[in-house]
Amino acid sequence: MKSKPLIGLTPSYYDHKEMDRSILGKSYTDSIQLAGGLPVLIPPIINKDDLAQLIQRLDGIVLTGGDDLDPKYYEEDSEPLTPKPFHPRRGEHDQQIFEYVWKHKVPTLAICLGMQEVNVFLGGSLYQDIPAQVENHLVHKIGEWFEARHAVNLDQDSLLYQLTKNNIVETNSAHHQAVRLVPDQLKIVGQTNDGIIEALEPKDSSIPLLAVQWHPESEINDLVGIELFRWLIHRSEH
Repeated sequence: MKSKPLIGLTPSYYDHKEMDRSILGKSYTDSIQLAGGLPVLIPPIINKDDLAQLIQRLDGIVLTGGDDLDPKYYEEDSEPLTPKPFHPRRGEHDQQIFEYVWKHKVPTLAICLGMQEVNVFLGGSLYQDIPAQVENHLVHKIGEWFEARHAVNLDQDSLLYQLTKNNIVETNSAHHQAVRLVPDQLKIVGQTNDGIIEALEPKDSSIPLLAVQWHPESEINDLVGIELFRWLIHRSEH
């Protein structure tokens, strides 16, 4: 029997008085399985060498969505637009994972917060709050879930265009922060009509990474959903 690729996923981490916990929605792990892979949750390992050993055994990575990225990573203050950034343990954990996969060209799908992390960890920055910092913006978030939807214009020279065969796709939207300044290593391949960046890819096409602002795990029956996970599984197969 052919072995399925092991895909590591980054969970959210919460420090509660009653119980510390790592949390990940089942839609992520379901999507990996539907696309043909085996999901593995990467816990917030304390020892960096131990974390590196675990990452080395994985065939692909999903940098998942979550709470707001701490603005300290792009040298800004958090108040008042990011009053409750994610737990610092997640930031340290995700940054080490990203640095490894970028250096070693491990196939990676970065989703929502994950895309913002890719951008920031390479030297970019974010809009901390779209409504407060972007004029004439579209609605990018309604409540806490994926009720907002909008069109995303894709670059016809992009991998995303090859996967979806469309230059305009409709996606869900559940973010109040967004990529602002993009580092030299990345190129913009998807934007909404208000100019918000919705997709990034490496300029170096040998680096197998897709970064999207929407949640493909919630679009599993659509080209902007399952096809992105199928791409990850295909690139992760030995």
